Amino acid sequence: LEFRRVLFRSVAQLNKRNEDALIYVMRTYGGLVKSVAHRHIKQLSAYEEDCINEIFYAVWEHVDAYIPGKGSFANWIAGIAKFKALDYLRRFSRQMKEEHIEDKVIDISTAIQGEEELSEYISEEMEQMLFTLNDTDRELFMRLYVEEQKVSEVSGDMNMDRSVIYNRLSRSKKRLRKLYGRE
Repeated sequence: LEFRRVLFRSVAQLNKRNEDALIYVMRTYGGLVKSVAHRHIKQLSAYEEDCINEIFYAVWEHVDAYIPGKGSFANWIAGIAKFKALDYLRRFSRQMKEEHIEDKVIDISTAIQGEEELSEYISEEMEQMLFTLNDTDRELFMRLYVEEQKVSEVSGDMNMDRSVIYNRLSRSKKRLRKLYGRE
């Protein structure tokens, strides 16, 4: 009963923008929020803390949406945590696709220009790795990761849909990881 009174006072104080109330909520429900966030974005563990911060910010901004008679505060905050974590995951996924940085296998300086300079910087080992791929996949790797062309440009030049390019790159990366022990 005492916990319930403290909770209702905390929610009221959150509505009044009392930061001490937010600290109380973070201490009391931090474990719950962390476990919900981790369950949904475990593959992005490096970003988990940012996600948790976004969750508590959402609680701070939308505490007026909590209706005590509809359910417990723990369920309400867990719901926010779940949806914020999923939003975070979707946003991160969309960002990765836009920047086409998903799991780069090749990382070569942008200062390299021209066909002759490129061949100097690509090691024999990298060439051997790329020659395990078929001609089309090798060309995709070279154009996207070595020459750093945009996917839209390569898509138009090769008359290939963007999704097909991403699928081919994904399969090629898996093949390279399997062949060279990075799985």
